[in-house]
Amino acid sequence: MRLLDKYILKAFVGPFLFGVFAFTSIFIGTGTLFRIAQYITEYGAPLLLVMKAFFLAMPSIILLTFPMSVLLGSLMAFSRLSSTSEIVVMRAGGLSFFTTCNACIYFSVAYFYWCCSI
Repeated sequence: MRLLDKYILKAFVGPFLFGVFAFTSIFIGTGTLFRIAQYITEYGAPLLLVMKAFFLAMPSIILLTFPMSVLLGSLMAFSRLSSTSEIVVMRAGGLSFFTTCNACIYFSVAYFYWCCSI
């Protein structure tokens, strides 16, 4: 991995992790948390069983939030690079568009294969 790929990946990881936590909390807050409260209050389910159901629901939520987080991370990373004219410098240095996007593409493909293996 070249130095430029590491630089772009470093700009990508921060917004990506923010997106993972933000989108996951939105999904948890809208549906899962309501069901957990309903199980405890209406059905009298024990807390340990409800927490187990919560953790078993997390993979399905993560599968939905990771693609949105990849999009958010790549858009925010490349918009920051574009606002400071670093994309222009990379293009002037002879790098193609695909070369500048390699780090995000590799990350997305690795996530796709990880997702298909679940």
